[in-house]
Amino acid sequence: MRDLDEFEDGLIERFRNHPVLRDAVDLSPEDLGTVLTQRRFLSLAFTMAYDLAIDLLTDEQSVRIARVIIREEYPDNSSPGSTPSHREDLMTDILALGFPREELVRSRRSLATTACLDTTMELISSAGDSKHSDVELLTILRFWGEVLVSVEYGELWRRIGPVLGDKSVFYYPHHVHDAKSRPLAAASPLSLTHSDQLGLRLVQLIDSDGARERFRETEKAVVAIKTAFYDQF
Repeated sequence: MRDLDEFEDGLIERFRNHPVLRDAVDLSPEDLGTVLTQRRFLSLAFTMAYDLAIDLLTDEQSVRIARVIIREEYPDNSSPGSTPSHREDLMTDILALGFPREELVRSRRSLATTACLDTTMELISSAGDSKHSDVELLTILRFWGEVLVSVEYGELWRRIGPVLGDKSVFYYPHHVHDAKSRPLAAASPLSLTHSDQLGLRLVQLIDSDGARERFRETEKAVVAIKTAFYDQF
């Protein structure tokens, strides 16, 4: 698995060095607002992507992991309906940054953002029809929905962290909880991050050269989609 970790880490660093993320601290308030507003539309599609992948997965253990993660998006620890969803937490953080609610209400997906969403759903659908469907689907959920999300929010945090601080209920918690904290080669059931939970099962499913190749190709496709999103800015 070390070769796959090295491959993956190389993709992560290439993505982290996208000019928008690399220079996040220099974003003007207007540009930051545009990035976060458009990025919000990708967040709204998170559960849709997970639901589609769950429909297409054939490995029951992978399905159970995905179910747990998607249910965490809608916590309800006290009386029913009293706890905000993660999507509501996202709105809370954006408003706490000082962006007027009216701007968010009037915001619409850009053509580039729409294309990224469509391409993501097509990637998931195509993965479901692959010989190594479970490997590809789990790779997408982990890399698109968790690992690179943590990278995005980690870089953006350098710009928004000084404003939100410990009051952040979305960006910082997701940066931490979605992160790749362990290499695939050291996957452990003791790890608590979503990336590592998915990674442990993924390691168990990558059992052939063909599966390893599909892992690489799928991760490259995910990085291409994420990069295209930030290229619009």
